[in-house]
Amino acid sequence: MKQLSQKAHAAAFHAEFFGNTTQKRYVLGINEFADAVANKAKLDGFIDEYTTATEYRGIPIVKLSDVPAGSMVISTVTQARPKTAMNKLLRLNGVVSMDYFAVADASHFQLPQVPALADTQKEYAAHTEKFEWVRELFADQESREVFNRVMEFRLNANLRAMRFFDYTADQQYFEPFVKFAPGEVFVDGGGFDGYTTDEFIARCPEYKSVHFFEPVQTTLNTAKNKLAGHRDIEFHPLGLFDSKQTLSFDASSGSACKISETGSVKIDVDSLDNCVTESVSFIKLDLEGAEPKALEGMKWHIQEDHPKLAVAVYHDPAHFWQVPEIILGVRNDYKVYLRHYTEGWTETVMFFIPA
Repeated sequence: MKQLSQKAHAAAFHAEFFGNTTQKRYVLGINEFADAVANKAKLDGFIDEYTTATEYRGIPIVKLSDVPAGSMVISTVTQARPKTAMNKLLRLNGVVSMDYFAVADASHFQLPQVPALADTQKEYAAHTEKFEWVRELFADQESREVFNRVMEFRLNANLRAMRFFDYTADQQYFEPFVKFAPGEVFVDGGGFDGYTTDEFIARCPEYKSVHFFEPVQTTLNTAKNKLAGHRDIEFHPLGLFDSKQTLSFDASSGSACKISETGSVKIDVDSLDNCVTESVSFIKLDLEGAEPKALEGMKWHIQEDHPKLAVAVYHDPAHFWQVPEIILGVRNDYKVYLRHYTEGWTETVMFFIPA
């Protein structure tokens, strides 16, 4: 009954916002979803607290404090902090607001849904049994609750399901069940600017070595500078994949594709099994969607070393079941956990801890 009531509320909001309302209409955020709303309704303004620009698409850009009572606002903040954005709107007196997820859902495809949600709905319908299999894998109740809440959000465009989560990216990959001992060999797959490696070293100062993989040279240089004070780090100017090749990286969508695709940046990739000969004990992967391919390229290490793994599964909904299928297909003696580190659809991590 609660879900029906929520959907009815979103439908009523949608009908009024895109109807002949006399109320002023605003969008919080400037992005592709704000554009989609602006294409369907005559807006009185875009709300953006972080720009010095005064207009967008010929429409005024205002601050939250400028929004008059009696207005309607759609928040198009969708990634890391959508709950925080909605809470700011809820504190405005006399302003009626709704998150974009719910409004797009109520539009019956007149507005594009956030791809992570739309893709999850399609993937779940096609492979329901795989998602149910994953739910039964988890080693603790918290993992099942995380899975249920993330799926409720993704499948039903229900942001309320995320009210239990905060933005805690500083804790990502490091949970109480991820225990370290002297002599750890860490693989930072998708090392970016070095933040995760720095956090690992702070937690495990007696590590043996780190293998840092980052294919974008400018970012790799940033990481080298950040980590210059640490010992025994081998920097690999590569992305992790299933074999040695060159891919095109689409920086706009965060997806890896073959070089026949246009408008992309070329990167070199290789498999962990090709690049690292020593035994490894902890592998972290956040590879913008290439995680399953990378796992295929490290089966020897998984089989022989039985390392801890922390794998991002949020880039593609199929990864929620493909990642455990690959890893447990190599070794089934793992305890599986799931944690989530933002208020939106990003940063869901699946952990595999040797049983």
